[in-house]
Amino acid sequence: MRSMPEIIEAKRDSLTLTSDDFTFICENIETIPREQLGAFLMACQIRGLESSEISNLTSAMLHAGKVLETEVGRVDKHSTGGVGDKMSIILAPALRAAGATVPMLAGRGLAHTGGTIDKLESIPGFNTGLTLEEMRENPCFISRQTDEIAPADRILYSIRDITGTVPQIGLITASIISKKAAEGLEKLVLDVKCGKAAFMKSKEDAFALAKSMTRTGTDLGIDVTAQVTEMDNPIGMMFGNSHEIVECIQCLKNSGPEDTMDLVKAQASALGYDIEKNIADGSALKEFKLMCSRQGVTDSVLDQLISDPWSVLERGKTQTTLSSHNTGFISSIDALEIGKILCTLGAGRTGTSQEINHGVGITLTKTVGDYIEEGETWMMIDSESEVDSNILRRIQNSLKISEQKPYIRSRVIEVFTSKNV
Repeated sequence: MRSMPEIIEAKRDSLTLTSDDFTFICENIETIPREQLGAFLMACQIRGLESSEISNLTSAMLHAGKVLETEVGRVDKHSTGGVGDKMSIILAPALRAAGATVPMLAGRGLAHTGGTIDKLESIPGFNTGLTLEEMRENPCFISRQTDEIAPADRILYSIRDITGTVPQIGLITASIISKKAAEGLEKLVLDVKCGKAAFMKSKEDAFALAKSMTRTGTDLGIDVTAQVTEMDNPIGMMFGNSHEIVECIQCLKNSGPEDTMDLVKAQASALGYDIEKNIADGSALKEFKLMCSRQGVTDSVLDQLISDPWSVLERGKTQTTLSSHNTGFISSIDALEIGKILCTLGAGRTGTSQEINHGVGITLTKTVGDYIEEGETWMMIDSESEVDSNILRRIQNSLKISEQKPYIRSRVIEVFTSKNV
């Protein structure tokens, strides 16, 4: 077995690393000097990782920690993050209502992308820190990753974050798939966002990541579907933490925005489930309530949450209304700018230790494709204090209006599966 300096030199010289090399790194990650790990990651960034190396690294990261037992009907979804990306909170209980087991490990938001965990923590009492044993006993949950699952990923990611090696597709793949494989999945659907508000700006990069994750998951025995979806315009009508919980409840009551529900249904279909009936008959909402109850939400809070969400959720003290300066059809709303502004107002974070304000958010009253007249309201902002005029100007500039009604395309750009990569 090679030593750490020899592994670094091999990758520096474009040699193919072996499964033993990656196993050595992951099993000794606590004692390997951070300088050597940084050098290894930079060598991967510059020289790249072959498909076999990505699979071997992922497997080593997976088996260096605890794993949940693989079961038939055990499914999950992962998204690379976007603005208004709230589908996990709707999808998990809907899948459970359709008969699936859903062990969903989720993350916090960073920068302009919202995090599922942050959104759920806006619900009073919701416990996002389940133990491994609680995960094993729970048929449907959404929780943070524990230190026992893929522990090498936590250390490698913290070093990637400060060494300019975050964008490396092989390292992204190993980070995501090692955690998903640890859930003991039969099937996995991936939502790879593509566009100006996505991590992957170009179709080329998004397709490369989708293919890499699909191949790697398949190598580990998971039936994987990767959907590349558009992330130029925000998803849904409500953005922010409490705000997106409100919209999730609307969706589970079968009255949510069409674009949001189309994505949820497409993700469920990729996993082999038709959830339309479960949304319509209320069984998905019932499973959402059961999930919240199992994760610490009291019955009284839960009843209020479903009947009158704003009676228990935080909401900014100051409301600001924006009106259109023109008449015509809304052709686009800049999701990246909306996400950045939400972050500035306190709904997001620019560092992992930063606190967020669950009550800050934005509600659209009009969206892409809608006709709007000059002076008509198109957005409401909930904030802790008066919104700066420069921010209001940026928000107004994010709205584009045209004379012609735009053609509304499906957000799904391309689909890759275990059978076609």
